[in-house]
Amino acid sequence: MVKDRMVELLQEHFELNLYEARAYVALVGFGVLTPAELASVSEVPAPRTYDVLRSLEKKGFAISQPGKVNKYRPVHPENILEKFIEEWQERVKEELEAKKKAKEELLELMNPLIETEIPKYGVERVWVVRGIRNATLKTKEMFETVQEKLLLADDGYIAVNLEKDIIAAVDRGVKAQILVAENLLPRLKTSKLMDYAKKGKIELKVLDKFELPMLICDDEVFFALEDMAARYFNYETQIWIKDFRVRALFEAKFNEYWEKAKKA
Repeated sequence: MVKDRMVELLQEHFELNLYEARAYVALVGFGVLTPAELASVSEVPAPRTYDVLRSLEKKGFAISQPGKVNKYRPVHPENILEKFIEEWQERVKEELEAKKKAKEELLELMNPLIETEIPKYGVERVWVVRGIRNATLKTKEMFETVQEKLLLADDGYIAVNLEKDIIAAVDRGVKAQILVAENLLPRLKTSKLMDYAKKGKIELKVLDKFELPMLICDDEVFFALEDMAARYFNYETQIWIKDFRVRALFEAKFNEYWEKAKKA
């Protein structure tokens, strides 16, 4: 119903609760209502009408007319909704600035901890990473720290979604070889990766399919364990290893794929 949709939109986007939204829709429909009248024409329970109308007035959605029995009328939707959006934009700006300042302060406070990361955690060579969000963060971290060589065999995610991070690494002087599954090629046709390949800044090849997607950055290796159900629910288990011997094994497999692939 139209009324239900209006109530839903007011709840979702204009910070009114269920009873407030119902009351405001009723006020817009009837013009002027007393608390008792509101209870009779809407689904707001009678014991709640006074509180709900006062709350609407406080939020700027209604105006009261004092008297023996208070009457309420709605503020015109066009006026209050636009005002709400303007105030929301200002609030978001302030919150964004506050978050930026908090980030800077946290980084400053955490710097002493970050500086001790190598002696504390440098012995750890294997990590399990679960979920697409965590995997993305780890991949971006690898792109940010790689210094010499980047090898990527990608069958569906990294080259398309983390193009800027790959480009940034290449612009720092990192040598990149990228192998993509053939079904990804149409999505890369207009990408900057393709431009860089044409200019010789990266090597880009295509293979119809391969069974072991991987990312190698210097001595770091990142790959997913095969689990179709986990992939469907974006909760793949991925393994990060930092060991030159493991890197050599994966690089040999990458080179096998590379020899079979054709230039993009």
